[in-house]
Amino acid sequence: MELYRWNVAISGSFWQSLAYFEVALRNALDASMSARHSALKRSGHWVFDDAHELGRDAQGPHRHRQPYKDIAEGIRRVRRNNKPLSAGQIISEVSFGFWHQLVSKRQMFLWPDLASAFPHSPNRDQSTIQQPVAQLREFRNRLGHHHRVWSEDVQARYNDLLAVASYIDPDLRTFINERSTVPELITTQP
Repeated sequence: MELYRWNVAISGSFWQSLAYFEVALRNALDASMSARHSALKRSGHWVFDDAHELGRDAQGPHRHRQPYKDIAEGIRRVRRNNKPLSAGQIISEVSFGFWHQLVSKRQMFLWPDLASAFPHSPNRDQSTIQQPVAQLREFRNRLGHHHRVWSEDVQARYNDLLAVASYIDPDLRTFINERSTVPELITTQP
């Protein structure tokens, strides 16, 4: 029972840290995608994917890419909630998996532009971002399904979160770490 209580406590604490992280990640990636969209002299907002880069056009050059389905689901959620169909509303409804996919190897064609979302990264290597974000996505899914995390390397996942946060902005890392009880709870695992 003590292990289960600890699992619930660490999961809840991790959700708080992930909330700060996820909003910062999506805002940083949105800013980079917006800059890319503008540099390519495209009208509107990138999230509407008028150039069909994100997989909406199954016959297009990037037909193996699937992120558009996440945007389409975000649009459905916005409509279901009777909110205005704006880029900001859609971005707030898109899943964490979408942001992971943007930095994945499948979307390498975007990486040169998306690297700017991580100005404090030690390098411009896509795997520096993709690997920890992929691990965080998997860990986040475990948390979301109330799976046990005591068998996971919680410290490593917290380190991943703080590392990528610091690549976005070192102050973000400090902000998250100062508010998190994850480090304290890690030391109390039964």
